[in-house]
Amino acid sequence: MIWVFYLFDFDFTCVIISDSGLVLCWIFASIAEVFKRIQLLAMAATFRAFLNSPVGPKTTHFWGPVANWGFVAAGLADMQKPPEMISRNMTGAMCVYSALFMRFAWMVQPRNYLLLACHVSNETVQLYQLSRWARSQGYLSPEKKEEAKSQ
Repeated sequence: MIWVFYLFDFDFTCVIISDSGLVLCWIFASIAEVFKRIQLLAMAATFRAFLNSPVGPKTTHFWGPVANWGFVAAGLADMQKPPEMISRNMTGAMCVYSALFMRFAWMVQPRNYLLLACHVSNETVQLYQLSRWARSQGYLSPEKKEEAKSQ
């Protein structure tokens, strides 16, 4: 006689060939439950280690980069605006700011990879915005270069 049991609590399927296999299925299900609990404990320990780490959410090394992602979000939102609205001075200042803080994030101990990723993203967005401004002003167009060469 073949019995099939689906033990959803354990993400475990048991196929029993005979009546005596019920004990074997229960043992496998118990082992699966033990492994699941060990995995949950390991995840809890990892999360606890992150909470108490030098760059965890209890420090400014975490919340500073989280707040700086707002600059990236604002730059991404500004991509929908016309290039005439881009401020050359502010975009240039943001490029310098992000470049300086990329170095800071790399040199500070412990290294702050979250801050580094934030400023790399911001630098990319701001350089793109600066290129949009330059293109709209005619600095990056091939026609401007040809006119300069002919004069």
